[in-house]
Amino acid sequence: MSTSEPTPTSGATTGTAPAPDPGTDPGVAGLRFAKVLVWLVYAYFALAALLLVLVFFLQLFNASTDAEFTRWVYRSGSRVLEPFRGIFPTRDIGEQGSVVDFAVLFAIIVYGILAVATHTLVDWLDTKALQRKQELKEAQQAALRSPAR
Repeated sequence: MSTSEPTPTSGATTGTAPAPDPGTDPGVAGLRFAKVLVWLVYAYFALAALLLVLVFFLQLFNASTDAEFTRWVYRSGSRVLEPFRGIFPTRDIGEQGSVVDFAVLFAIIVYGILAVATHTLVDWLDTKALQRKQELKEAQQAALRSPAR
């Protein structure tokens, strides 16, 4: 008489449905996909904030617009600053042409808050995916331990 051990993919000996494989579970795959999308949004917010910090300091120290790097930073910063343009006035400081643009500071704060919020969402999605994998692994192990009928 031969006894067969149940496998994670066969429920024939127990009469129950097979336990899902954590590697192929659609719930885990969906959480991974969502995590990647949210991470890309986080990267955008973080890079936007960093770029605006550069814009702020280049304006503050009256960086020469003859330098290609400065022109690139201003051009790129202009794109991410567009939603905030005109909210606050700029203020000239000193005799050298230095400028404090409060709209840039406000945008840095907003993009920073959005970056922190999306980073928190990435962490939450990662935790949910790990919990789901653990639940599936435990279900698999329980299916293996259950007595054959």
